[in-house]
Amino acid sequence: MKALLLLSVLLIIGMSPSFAQKKQTITVPSLSNIKIDADLGEWDTLYNVADEGFWFYQLAQDAANLYIAIRVENPMIQHLAARNGILLTVQSNKKNRDDIQFLFPYPDSEVKRAMMNESHDSDAAYKTALIDRSRGYFVYGFPTVPNGLLSLKNGYGLEAIARMDDGKLYYEAVIPKPLLDYTTPVATLKLTIYDGFTPLISSKKVSASRSGGMYGPYRGRPAPRSRSKDQLTLTVLLETSLD
Repeated sequence: MKALLLLSVLLIIGMSPSFAQKKQTITVPSLSNIKIDADLGEWDTLYNVADEGFWFYQLAQDAANLYIAIRVENPMIQHLAARNGILLTVQSNKKNRDDIQFLFPYPDSEVKRAMMNESHDSDAAYKTALIDRSRGYFVYGFPTVPNGLLSLKNGYGLEAIARMDDGKLYYEAVIPKPLLDYTTPVATLKLTIYDGFTPLISSKKVSASRSGGMYGPYRGRPAPRSRSKDQLTLTVLLETSLD
């Protein structure tokens, strides 16, 4: 298991996150009676990220909520998602207001260390264990939700489920619209298979005089990189309208 983890880390470093393309404008359809169970039975079509066939996504909405569905077919990207999480970012366009972030699965460092000494029947069983031992969600930037670890059972209506089935990883989440901070009706969203290395929090409250120096001009956000043909796409940047 340790050898597998070492190999995974080396592969992750080599396939640093890249964007599918520039910001995509999409229409979020209305969908009712969605049950958050990572079954995805209510979803007719998922978008193929960068036409690579490795992972797929779709958004939906009703009057109260934003819904996210993701299916991951590539085993390495599954490992990233199970170990480091699937990250939704809602970019703020307000001065001194940080982006909103919602991350799940979220197995903490203690869980990851413990699992290095455990054996599992299969790769799928290892990924399932990572998901099942997530103690909550990582949240940041929601106007009315405390930053940090949020219980899986909470009073804010935030919920996500992930599961492995038949060699694929399925993910489904719901975010109540009143918790989102965006200029109605336009919202800019990022869906990311988190790599575990890029800083999660990008604070706009850092003064301009401190944004350079040893951290360079991209403090809190990865500096843009040119994408090689061997890199897997881990992020999609979306602009959409929410009712």
